[in-house]
Amino acid sequence: MEPVKAAVVGVSGIARYHRTIMNSLEDVDLVAAVEKYPEREKVAEHVAEVKEWGVPVFDDIIPMLDEFGDELDYVALGVPHHWHAPYTIECLNRGINVLVEKPVTVLAQDGWEVARLAKEKSLFVAVDFQYTSFPHSHQLKKFIADGGLGELTDVIGVMEWDRTDEYYARGHWTGKRYADGHPVWDGVMMNQAVHLMNTALQMGSRFEDHAMPRSVQAELYQAHPNIEVEDLAAVRADLGEATLHFYCTTNCDKTYRTDLDIYGTKGRAQWDTKQAVVHLDGEEEPIVFEEPTDRDEIHKNLIAAIRGETKTLHAPAEEAVNATLLINGAYASADRIKQVPWAEMKGINSLIDYCATQRKLLSEVLGWPYSTDAVEITEQFRFDGLSDD
Repeated sequence: MEPVKAAVVGVSGIARYHRTIMNSLEDVDLVAAVEKYPEREKVAEHVAEVKEWGVPVFDDIIPMLDEFGDELDYVALGVPHHWHAPYTIECLNRGINVLVEKPVTVLAQDGWEVARLAKEKSLFVAVDFQYTSFPHSHQLKKFIADGGLGELTDVIGVMEWDRTDEYYARGHWTGKRYADGHPVWDGVMMNQAVHLMNTALQMGSRFEDHAMPRSVQAELYQAHPNIEVEDLAAVRADLGEATLHFYCTTNCDKTYRTDLDIYGTKGRAQWDTKQAVVHLDGEEEPIVFEEPTDRDEIHKNLIAAIRGETKTLHAPAEEAVNATLLINGAYASADRIKQVPWAEMKGINSLIDYCATQRKLLSEVLGWPYSTDAVEITEQFRFDGLSDD
């Protein structure tokens, strides 16, 4: 079978991961690349490497699509968040399938438009939510959907990572609310935690492939002095059947946790990036789901869909938008980001762990003066910024 023809937008950072996979797969013919800032010192070496592969590098997506669009089967977008929506829509309007980095879009209303357009044109938009492609994620989801945990009651998610000032200084959009005239909201939720949030929604319903939040309440905090967004968040959401309690931070001195606990009337399941373990009430031996994960599975899955070998994407746009919706709802509920002295972050992982066991927001444990209300999520919901923008 002939390889599919593809292009990659971006050549460094996360895009390096995508273009390396694409160049290595026998099923892909990488015919073009785009890099908006090819002369930048940290980018130039990546541009040179792509050119050594015999792949032309453009400095804008439009001329690349003008020259190669008619022959492309898909485009992989490894670009900052705020370019996801316009680039994806441009590709769809030209009849090209898309693999886009997470999140699918910064604003849910743009994500809904992407999903609508993909359906209208019978195209695929795959979102690089890696966790959803893991075999143990599929196995646990099927177990939950089959009623293995009974009626779901709670999903608890905890992500505790470390990110330094050097990390936030790596790009003009990192840690910012807006970049290049577009909303980017590059906080801990939209950048790091969105992976786990998406998996929490995947596991948070027996009846839906991907739970849509019905209401969201959140508290957002910022300790890093050189960013404009949250680096600590506590979120509570009604998922219809279960309640989601989610905690994430990039203020730890090292990375501690990335995991979920899913509770039902028959027991509890624990999920992390390596395995899923089910503890059923009255059973001594747990059920363990674990299989090796292929890092290029998202690309392989999209290629199979393009060829008609499968109709199911691991993370299609119409499901992935729910993670953006959860984050937009959290911003709308909080309405502001509370400044916290850096010294207050010492031992933050222990505080988060305790809040998770109690299923409480941070202010409900510490008594911090931060009152927020839950925001109802409907098809008319729109997030347009915080009150202090």
